[in-house]
Amino acid sequence: MVRHLIPEKRELFLNTALRLFAAKGVSQTSTAEIAKEAGAGAGTLFLYFPTKQDLIHALILRIGRDISAEINSRLKPELSAREEFFAIWQASLQWLLANPHAYQYVQQVRDSGMIAPEVVAESNAFFAYYYEAIQKGLSEGSIKAYPVDFIGGFLYQGIVVCVNYLRTSPQALPSDEVIQMGFQIFWDGIKSAKE
Repeated sequence: MVRHLIPEKRELFLNTALRLFAAKGVSQTSTAEIAKEAGAGAGTLFLYFPTKQDLIHALILRIGRDISAEINSRLKPELSAREEFFAIWQASLQWLLANPHAYQYVQQVRDSGMIAPEVVAESNAFFAYYYEAIQKGLSEGSIKAYPVDFIGGFLYQGIVVCVNYLRTSPQALPSDEVIQMGFQIFWDGIKSAKE
């Protein structure tokens, strides 16, 4: 007998896992808990995700697709490198703040070794706009010729600092002000002398 998998059920498992992983931690959440919380048996969960690792990988890829879709919707070919970096910065922060479970999950698994190298490579493909913005900045001469991965890492870590600040000190400064301030610190660090 062939079982037909229902896309909505798959999404339910992903959403439930994301919520539990964010609340309890990936290591502390069992597949049995995920299935129970989703109102299904463990066997049903395994039809969609044969292992917990498959679920972990599916989540990181879904989050990568979702945040990338939001960022790509704001990028236009006519933007300067500075404008493109700001669009990436602003969209990333807004998406991560609007999706706190996704943010918490990514922070748990990003550098943990939980994600297989081939899934990391597949996920990185969603973020080509980072490298395109860096190449545009280098071509324009608007950014310093730092290593591409260094600039990308600096960008990501700056976004993390801003998200953490806004999550832990929401009343300190308006979020738009933090987004602008954080971006200015990032841009001042990479812009060329002519900028």
